[in-house]
Amino acid sequence: MEAPSLTKLEERVYRAAEAALVHQHYVSAIDVLCGMGLLASSAVDSWRKGRVEFLESEIQGSPNKISSSIAIFQRWAQEKGLKPSEAEYVRHARSGTVPLQFSKSGDPQIEKVFRTHYVSPALSERKVQKLQEKLEKAPQPVVFLNLREAECSECGAEIPQDSMLLMEADQPLCLHCARLDGLEFLPAGDTALTRRATKYSKRAAVVVRFSRARKRYERQGILVEETALKKAEQDCVQDAGERSAARVRAAVQRAEQDRKLVARMPYALS
Repeated sequence: MEAPSLTKLEERVYRAAEAALVHQHYVSAIDVLCGMGLLASSAVDSWRKGRVEFLESEIQGSPNKISSSIAIFQRWAQEKGLKPSEAEYVRHARSGTVPLQFSKSGDPQIEKVFRTHYVSPALSERKVQKLQEKLEKAPQPVVFLNLREAECSECGAEIPQDSMLLMEADQPLCLHCARLDGLEFLPAGDTALTRRATKYSKRAAVVVRFSRARKRYERQGILVEETALKKAEQDCVQDAGERSAARVRAAVQRAEQDRKLVARMPYALS
């Protein structure tokens, strides 16, 4: 007996789900909707950072198509023997971390559908735990270098052009009202210093600026606590020699790999 042929919608759902599972060893309804082109990854990023209040408002397509796609995905996950695991999505806010909401109604069933990830049974418990921690970690707040004058939606203070502001629920906030004042700006460029300063700082934010030429936001640096920056600078001074030697070794290895590749090319072309 021949297996029933798949509908076009089933094919799209299966293709998106399979790709996500192969890439990251787990898959969620969000991954499937993104893979199908019904949800932009940039919209998910904006939602995770608090610039979009409800993710459902960013999903394209009719309610019937969306619900059918999710139902097909859930059946596929069950047939694959994937393990369901719920994650709490949170973001940074002035009061601390707050839960993210998928739907405007906040219906528990809808929220559960989007919180649930289906994990490959091949993953060890340790890796599943690390995955859970990664999913539940709030992304760093994003501060914008504004291209024009703005006004803080909370205190009414003017935010001059080329100053920093935070967008929360699509409203501009000055750094004082965003509770990010008193932080030091560390320009991008030194990877080791940035990584360590971020690690040591209890409060941190990414600073971006919109490039009109490239039509995208580009990272300019980070905001971190002064004490964290000083400690990071001390660490970088202490192991500067070791990191320099590591860069030299890496350069030598790349040169040797290039030499071997060039040596193999005539044989590959013959």
